[in-house]
Amino acid sequence: MNNSLQDQLFKPSDRMRDLQLLGEIEQNPKVSQRELSHKFGIALGVTNACIKRMARRGLIRLKGFPPRRIAYYLTPKGFAEKSKLMVHFFFYNIQHYAEMKKVISKRLLEMQEDGVKRVAFCGVSDEMEVAYITLQGSDMKLVGITDEDGDKQGKKFLGHKVLNLQEMKGLNPDAILITSMQEQTSYIKSLAKQKGLDSTKVFRI
Repeated sequence: MNNSLQDQLFKPSDRMRDLQLLGEIEQNPKVSQRELSHKFGIALGVTNACIKRMARRGLIRLKGFPPRRIAYYLTPKGFAEKSKLMVHFFFYNIQHYAEMKKVISKRLLEMQEDGVKRVAFCGVSDEMEVAYITLQGSDMKLVGITDEDGDKQGKKFLGHKVLNLQEMKGLNPDAILITSMQEQTSYIKSLAKQKGLDSTKVFRI
């Protein structure tokens, strides 16, 4: 996948950020910018700039309350903008899924033509779920799922208990498909360090 398509599919857009902020402000007007920044993984400076921009556009109004705090309230224009963004992302998500499925289908076809029968997924993500659905239309079998995140290990996804990378060899896969776009480089480096996987083919979406 080229970088421009990858960015288009997986990088949060400014519109998505606005929708997230407007939704949270609607639910909790007294939420602080630091709390917004932490919840959505946005730099505090970016959050501040977004809030100021939405205020200038008349989407939110600011009201001070003691001690030295500010509350944010959606204006009628803000509610209208939030509704418009929700409709936009409803249709965007349908297109996003279709494009992602097309990309993953192409990779799985390459794997199947390469003689892969048993595949292990590496990286729990939205892409992994699409890959699993797409896999059902092939002759390949999912033999397991691994992830480097300790919080995900031990939990069940798609009927499989998530293992750590050291347990990958025990799955005896013909190939490994890296199913996390955001962590591809990290997983490639980590898999290269695993003993017993030297001859196992590694594919990326």
